[in-house]
Amino acid sequence: MPPDPANTIEKILKSAAAEFLRNGYAGASLRKIAAAAGVTTGALYRHYADKESLYKALVEPVYHEVLDTLRKETDHYEKLLDSEGLNPMWENSVQDVETFFRHIYGRLDAVKLLLSASKQTVYGDFKEKIILTDLELTSRYIRTARKRGYKIRKLSKEELYIVTLGQYSGFFEILLRGKELKDALKYARTYGLFCTGGWKALLIPGDSKEK
Repeated sequence: MPPDPANTIEKILKSAAAEFLRNGYAGASLRKIAAAAGVTTGALYRHYADKESLYKALVEPVYHEVLDTLRKETDHYEKLLDSEGLNPMWENSVQDVETFFRHIYGRLDAVKLLLSASKQTVYGDFKEKIILTDLELTSRYIRTARKRGYKIRKLSKEELYIVTLGQYSGFFEILLRGKELKDALKYARTYGLFCTGGWKALLIPGDSKEK
């Protein structure tokens, strides 16, 4: 019976993820990937033309998915401004962090590849892309809230960048520690509380609604 192509692809992707995580993109060997997957290099090349296409198959869907998740979350809270104000963002932020981590843990190998093994690939900007995307979305949310009459302290783009960078550096560290999900959620809750309190103290000067 000929080998099942779907099973072969699954073995190749699993082997490739381990090799990229161990040696990075530049140091990864297609020969080692094929050997660990139990296939010939010729069989590997029938499915993936080169190392770039193999790496792309592992990370590209997650790359876009993470960024889309950030955009959808901001859209959600902007829609709530008129009916519920700023409170949902503060009240649900830690829960949102937990939900995000649960989602990420279903794709953890791909996320780790993007965070630690994406140099010399077109996805090498993943960390900075997340930070800049969140910065753009936070700025948009602040502008929208001000238009609705909410008092939000004015911060420069540089200040917002520094705070956003610090926030995601902590989240990235939790993901890269390789903890079990229950431990990662514990750390995420702690850090989420810290970030929420910090953002609220930073952005809200006393009463948040203009009279």
